[in-house]
Amino acid sequence: MHPTSVWVLVLAVMCSLWQLQPTTANWSSQQNTNPAITQFGTNAANLQQCFEKIIFAKSRSPAAVSHMAIAAAKTINFVKVETLDDTYGGASVEIIGGAITTVNIVLAITDGNRKPFFKSNVKITMFCAP
Repeated sequence: MHPTSVWVLVLAVMCSLWQLQPTTANWSSQQNTNPAITQFGTNAANLQQCFEKIIFAKSRSPAAVSHMAIAAAKTINFVKVETLDDTYGGASVEIIGGAITTVNIVLAITDGNRKPFFKSNVKITMFCAP
């Protein structure tokens, strides 16, 4: 078989395999796969931001963050914790007190690489019911 014929055959096989790939993405399940972002609860358009804090890089890890919305009597429905520079990995987040859809919550946040200091700034945002 001539070398040009082999290349044409390989090209034809690759084109036929390329045609078999799906052309549309399925976005019905919008799950977060980014390790730099951790979310608790369900985000909704009518929620209002009721708390924001930044843990700066070089701060000690682990850190505890708490918020009590008792005075406003608003329930915390969504919490988003994101590492602002995702090249260092994410942050491990755990609810150690309170709960989602209550008026108070306590989070334990540690560096994702289990270092004694945070490598990147970590932003905590909480959203409450109106």
